[in-house]
Amino acid sequence: MISLMIINISANKACHPDDLKGLNDFKAGIHSDTSGRLSKWIGQDCCNWPGISCNSTTNRVVEIYLPGHYVSGDDESPNFVSSTMSGSISPSISLLTSLQVIDFNKLVGLTGQIPESIGVLKNLKELNLQTNQISSTIPESVFTLTSLTTLNLENNHLTGEISENIGNLQALQKLFLSNNSFTGKIPVSITKLHSISTIHLETNQLVGEIQLPLSPAQWPLIKTLALDNNKLTGVIPDSIGYLTTLSSLSISNNQLTGPIPSCLGNIKQLQLLKVNNNNFSVEMLPTSICGLTELSVLYVSQNKIHGPLPGCLSSFKYLLDVDIPFKRTVTLPMGVHKQ
Repeated sequence: MISLMIINISANKACHPDDLKGLNDFKAGIHSDTSGRLSKWIGQDCCNWPGISCNSTTNRVVEIYLPGHYVSGDDESPNFVSSTMSGSISPSISLLTSLQVIDFNKLVGLTGQIPESIGVLKNLKELNLQTNQISSTIPESVFTLTSLTTLNLENNHLTGEISENIGNLQALQKLFLSNNSFTGKIPVSITKLHSISTIHLETNQLVGEIQLPLSPAQWPLIKTLALDNNKLTGVIPDSIGYLTTLSSLSISNNQLTGPIPSCLGNIKQLQLLKVNNNNFSVEMLPTSICGLTELSVLYVSQNKIHGPLPGCLSSFKYLLDVDIPFKRTVTLPMGVHKQ
C-alpha cells in the first residue's frame, strides 16, 4: 500500500459532499459485506469510516482501503480477518477526485466492469482489484491515469487486447494482469514504461512475440518478468541481455523456438529462470548460464535439449528447485528439489 500524508479527521466534521455521495453510492452497489465494515458507514464524517483515509488539510478522501484480507484490532491483540463483498463498483466513485488509492483486492465477489468514469481520478496512484470477478475489457480511460504506480487487475475475468495506450502510464512501477483472458499481442508500448519493476502477464491467451526494450535504459529497474502460460511464439530476443536487474524470468508453457540465448548470462542477479515447456532446440544450454550463480529455481525441461547440462550447476549454492530434461544427469547441490 502506498504511503500517503493522510490522517483520519476528528469526529463531527462533515466530508466533502461529492466524497459522501461517491462513497454512499459505492455502498449502495454492494449487496453483501461479510466484514460488516460498510454497515459502519453512517453519518457525514466519512473520514472516520472503516477503510477511508483523508487528507489532513483538505479533508478530501484520498484512500479507500477495503481488502478481503486485513487486520483488525490493535497491535497487542490483532485479529486477522478474511472477508468478501459482492456487488459492483459504482461509476460515482469518480466523484472522489482526490483519491490516490483504491484497494479492493481479494474481495472475491466484485462483478461488472471497471467504470469508464474512473479516468477522471488523475491523482490515482494505486488501483488494486485483484481476485474478483471483474469482466469486460479494461476501459481506455484507465490508460489516462498517468500518476498510477501500481495497476493490479490479476485474477479476474477481463478480456480483449491490452491497449497500446498502456505506454502512457509513465509512472507505473508494478503491472499485474495475470490470470485473465486477454488476447492479442503484448503491446510494443510496454517497453516505454521506464519506471517499471514488475510485469505479470502470465496465464492469459497472448500471442505473438515477446516485446523487450532495445536499450538497457528503457527498463533500468526491472526485477520480475512473468509471461508464462500464454501462446507466445518466436525466439527470446537477444535484448533480454540488457535486463541486468532481473531477478525473476518466467516464460514457460508457451510456443517459443530457437536457441536459448547466451546473453542470459549477463543477468547476474537472476534467481528464478523458467523456460520449460516450449520448443527451444539446442545442443546444450549455453555455458554462460554458469555465471548465474544466484539461481535458486531453474526449469528447462520439455524442450529439445540434446546434450549434457553444464556441470557448473553442481556448484550453485543457492539452487533449491530444478526441473531438468528427463534422463539428463548432473550432480546437484545437497537439498535441491528435483521435479
